[in-house]
Amino acid sequence: MNRTTEPALLLPDKITVPEPEVTELKNGVKVYCVNAGEQEILKLEIIFRAGEWYGDKIALATMVNKLMEAGTSAKTAYELSQAFDYYGAYIETECTADVASVKLFTLTRFAKETFILLMEMLTDAVFPEEEMELFATQNIQQLRINRKKVEYLARVKFNHLLFPSGHPYGRIADEESYRQHSQNDLKKWYTETYCPQNCLAILSGKTDDNTLQYLNDTLGEWKSKVQHQPVELNYPSEFIPQKSFIPVEGAVQSAIRIGCRIPNKLHPDFASLTVLNTVLGGYFGSRLMSNLREDKGYTYGIGSATVSMVHSGYFFVTTQVAATVKEDALIQIYKEIQILREQEIGEVELQLVKNYMIGTLQRSMDGPMAISDRIKSTLIYGLKMNYYENYLHVIKNISPEQLIHLAKTYLHTEGMVEVVAG
Repeated sequence: MNRTTEPALLLPDKITVPEPEVTELKNGVKVYCVNAGEQEILKLEIIFRAGEWYGDKIALATMVNKLMEAGTSAKTAYELSQAFDYYGAYIETECTADVASVKLFTLTRFAKETFILLMEMLTDAVFPEEEMELFATQNIQQLRINRKKVEYLARVKFNHLLFPSGHPYGRIADEESYRQHSQNDLKKWYTETYCPQNCLAILSGKTDDNTLQYLNDTLGEWKSKVQHQPVELNYPSEFIPQKSFIPVEGAVQSAIRIGCRIPNKLHPDFASLTVLNTVLGGYFGSRLMSNLREDKGYTYGIGSATVSMVHSGYFFVTTQVAATVKEDALIQIYKEIQILREQEIGEVELQLVKNYMIGTLQRSMDGPMAISDRIKSTLIYGLKMNYYENYLHVIKNISPEQLIHLAKTYLHTEGMVEVVAG
């Protein structure tokens, strides 16, 4: 073996997300099972169409999702937490603009006991007023802290300009949002959206012969008298490109956020746009990092991203720089975007980006629980399970000509929302 010679880089020909085994419980809830891994652990994630998109009251969906852990008619928040902890299990809740979910992490041998506890939380949460008050107080305090940060101010304004007119993707909770909801508001949302007709489940990890039976005896027995009908509200699909400056007294740094709407991952161009974004600002060796950090020394970090949501998508660049150089930082960002529109990316640089993205994609599927996250994404968007195989194909085969065409199509420097705070 010659240790002075760099070993050849071998890229995978295909990446396949294992096809989950689909089981329908007694009550019609579909469960997608990924039985894999060596450790005797499980993740059960139950996903509801109960994100902010489905309601017109800001922060209501989030409050319900977070406060389900605040106690049931038989257990206080502390007692419920201790009950899960007794079995070495824990709960995570998450609420996005599109969906809400509850995740249970547990040992396989305690699946029955922890499934019972989970169903108690999903069917008998009481939302104590003192817990509601504590939640509101903590979030208002955090909000007041955030309002002193230029990065937060820029992000809030950017979202509002990109998704205006009360669009749920642009709404940000304020102090009133956390105080306006009554206990009855939370119980009503909980009853109407957290029901078996409005959910699916993903079970991943090492299961045994009894695991699905335990799930059928708990989640499968869930009945609801509510005839759930999710409300699809209409919001404007367009935005007006504009610039906004937020003065912040005494700020020594300026937060910059620039971006525009793009298609989401349901569109055939989205996968290709992620490659274009990686070249610009999606990894440490990106053009924006090379320019504004390595060359100019304006910032410790700058990045860009493509974001997909169920009803839209967007692209953005974000950084913080010294207030004295914010004007030139903006010039440099637009310069790099314009170069993407005018000059083809070199093969060496493009291959480096491809190698990085393929490695990242492989790491994102390391283990059954990571695979379950990929399956969750395909289910939420209604995509086929070969989505990531096709995504790999796009990364490996995209050409400089395709990328410059994408830049000309989607990245118009005059069509950006630009926000500077500080």
